[in-house]
Amino acid sequence: MHILIISISYFLGSLPTGFLFGKFLKNIDLRLIGSGSTGATNVLRNVGKWPAFFVFIIEIFDLMYSKTFEKNELDT
Repeated sequence: MHILIISISYFLGSLPTGFLFGKFLKNIDLRLIGSGSTGATNVLRNVGKWPAFFVFIIEIFDLMYSKTFEKNELDT
């Protein structure tokens, strides 16, 4: 079970949501523009408010999902 949780958490953390939003919505590579980060702030500056909002929500969900799995696994 530990391997499955680690694999899911790793997969969720490795998804470059900001990069994907920039590429699909404006056909830009956020790694080459602005701060070079694919996070919500660089998406806000270069893509727009709504895409940045969704990137932020997805990043928070990824963190909460991984931490919830970790906490549940450690409690058992």
